[in-house]
Amino acid sequence: MNDDNRTTKTWAEEISAHLKDRFGLKVLEAFPIDKGWINVKWRMMTDDGPRFVKFYHPDRYKLHLRPERRSAMENTLRLQQGLHSNGVPSPQVYLHEGKALQQTRSGLIYTLQGWADGATLEAGAFNCAQMADLGEAAGRMHRWLAQVPPADKPAWQPDKAAYLEEWKNNWRKAAEAGDQTVLGWLERSRARVAAMDFSLFENSPTGWLHWDLWSDNLLFRDQRLAGIVDYDRMAMAYPEIDVARAILSGALQRGELRSDAVQAFMEGYRAHHPAPPGMVSRAIRMLYLIESIWWLRADVRQESELTGLLRRFIEEIQWIEEHMDELAEMLDGE
Repeated sequence: MNDDNRTTKTWAEEISAHLKDRFGLKVLEAFPIDKGWINVKWRMMTDDGPRFVKFYHPDRYKLHLRPERRSAMENTLRLQQGLHSNGVPSPQVYLHEGKALQQTRSGLIYTLQGWADGATLEAGAFNCAQMADLGEAAGRMHRWLAQVPPADKPAWQPDKAAYLEEWKNNWRKAAEAGDQTVLGWLERSRARVAAMDFSLFENSPTGWLHWDLWSDNLLFRDQRLAGIVDYDRMAMAYPEIDVARAILSGALQRGELRSDAVQAFMEGYRAHHPAPPGMVSRAIRMLYLIESIWWLRADVRQESELTGLLRRFIEEIQWIEEHMDELAEMLDGE
């Protein structure tokens, strides 16, 4: 057993003992889940059935050092539980004395959730029935979140000057690393954003959103959505970001955005939440601003754990760049 496996086993044992003391659950076996970045997740078989446990690694979130981040995480987990209680396919979050985040004596911070019995699908390969069910779930999620009091201000806003400032930082680091591939990506992104009309976003409604409706966070059983998972990034910003992310995750396949899948998603979504004309193309432009800054970076390209994800997100980013001028024509009639 290597050191990483030994450490993971030790954490599982400590959390298992804590689950017994705090929730009365006897853990029979713990199976590590190879998903996510740095954080450690398990499917734990208990005497009351399977549970999902997520350990928030201090190197990722630093919840032990940043009380404001811990408070924000508590809030998102309680919102997840609210969605679960109101019929959105989200795993139950188990609370102890009103708290969603648990902490062992040694300081391990984790959450205990219900197990969502489903499987992820290949990105871009969702069929129309699956997209329609995902659209319905996203619409119900946004409808319930709309009644949650807003934060003081959005966690992010479309701002051309701020984007270009972050872009300069990414360019500088890529140049220092001599990464010609990333420099090429950045040349294209700057040209696209410099030409973008940011007045398009002035009428975008703000509200709470999941912010990561990527295929790895969507579990299906056959044609039905079994669960939306991983609410770590939930924040108050622009709910339409979720619409763009879900559409690209499910419908962009081999360089083609499948129009029938987009239409199926939007029909499901509109059954529960309004989506005015022009929203889809606007949302995809907004998503481009967020993800091009995050993914078009030399340090991300050098991180081996992100290689597979990067390949997919670069495909999406480049598709948006190639079709930026046609988005309204392609999508706003669905």
